[in-house]
Amino acid sequence: MHVAARRRIKENYLVIVLSLSFVLGMAVALGVWFAWTSGAIPSGFDHPLTITALVFCPPFILSLAVAPQPDSALAWVLVVGTIVFANAFLYAGVASGVYAVVSILARRKRDAI
Repeated sequence: MHVAARRRIKENYLVIVLSLSFVLGMAVALGVWFAWTSGAIPSGFDHPLTITALVFCPPFILSLAVAPQPDSALAWVLVVGTIVFANAFLYAGVASGVYAVVSILARRKRDAI
């Protein structure tokens, strides 16, 4: 019974890490999008703020496909939704990889003791 209880706790940690990183990815993408539509981040990729936005939100590359104010609401929803959810899943994927590496290293350290 002790092993099953310990496994549940580790699964809860993974769910917490994935949830927080998913929400963080969405927040970063929304922040980049709001900055882009307000004009703080210029269009094109020759400005340092645009490069910084691409580092923290790689799906922002889709901004080349549309202007900051697209003509139709459908284009607006598709681009913003794609950028936000792609960045959220990207952050969650990176967090799961980091979680796996950290848990393996922690297990090795614990087994070495």
